[in-house]
Amino acid sequence: MENKATQMSLFSQGWKAEQYWGSELTATHMRSASVYRFIENNDISIKHTAVRKDSEWVDQFVVYHRTVTAYHESGNVLSTENNPVETFDNWLDAYYCGVVCVNNLNMDLIAN
Repeated sequence: MENKATQMSLFSQGWKAEQYWGSELTATHMRSASVYRFIENNDISIKHTAVRKDSEWVDQFVVYHRTVTAYHESGNVLSTENNPVETFDNWLDAYYCGVVCVNNLNMDLIAN
């Protein structure tokens, strides 16, 4: 009989990215997900969850770009949409993707 050790996901262990990247991110923790927004541009975020894959829980990190879809007549944001950029199975790849997105958006702002 094969002895297969169960690997716990970082999410299941209560891992929190702001313990290491707290100067660059803000965090919101919920029971089923953690959302990290970049301080430099909070339109870019990383959602950390654990998903079931082959009878084990594995980490999933999705980088999102938030765009405004409607404004209230007062000029305030009325609604937004989060569009997934890419999905990763490890934090560092998601983090670096988020940094590239932030840098690209900042360059777009400078150019305009």
